[in-house]
Amino acid sequence: MGSILFLQNCAPSQITKIAGVASRDQKTGYQETITSQKKHFVSLAPYSELKLAKDKTIFMMVVKNCGKDPIHISYANISVIFEGKSKNWVSKKINIQSFDEFMNDLKEEYSTYEKKYIKSALEDIKSNSESSSSAVSDSDSLADDMAILKQHIETMRANNQLLQEGLPELDMKSQTITPGNSHSGIVVCDTRDMNEKVEGNFQVVVSVDGEKHKFTFRRSLNK
Repeated sequence: MGSILFLQNCAPSQITKIAGVASRDQKTGYQETITSQKKHFVSLAPYSELKLAKDKTIFMMVVKNCGKDPIHISYANISVIFEGKSKNWVSKKINIQSFDEFMNDLKEEYSTYEKKYIKSALEDIKSNSESSSSAVSDSDSLADDMAILKQHIETMRANNQLLQEGLPELDMKSQTITPGNSHSGIVVCDTRDMNEKVEGNFQVVVSVDGEKHKFTFRRSLNK
């Protein structure tokens, strides 16, 4: 499943980075993962493999039931506040998107990207064709360029289809977790209206079976 999520590599690199800031009773692990162990186990990590979702801030969450009774987890168990460093930025509650909302946005963003990609590629092909000095070589080159473009588009669409089919496995839907078992999924924070240069902290609270697991992630410019 994880390999599917590496296929969307067409968007520009993010200029911000998300770093975990663990408290004294927490641990940090691979790729900024923070783990919180109380009665139950919760881990949270920044998730950046969905390159097209560049306007969202995504976390991968894992909850393990370490008790003796079933526990319930859903979006309602999660809250996110962003505290900006700037004096002009007040603390703001961040909306957590439902999986359906996120998928709709992802499909729309992919469609927009594909149209822009095709338009740009065709303009490049036209420019190269006009600058060619040989009519014969120009015809062959044009045919080759169009074939390559078609192949790229087909690959993009196939990768996107795999992504659409694989993502439901990461839906942080309402779930009952039995003792000894765990559930993982993505938490999608809708940060589209957040200026890309704003720095500060995401304060994420995950409530599980009456206990609160609090996580801090620092958002800063990738200088």
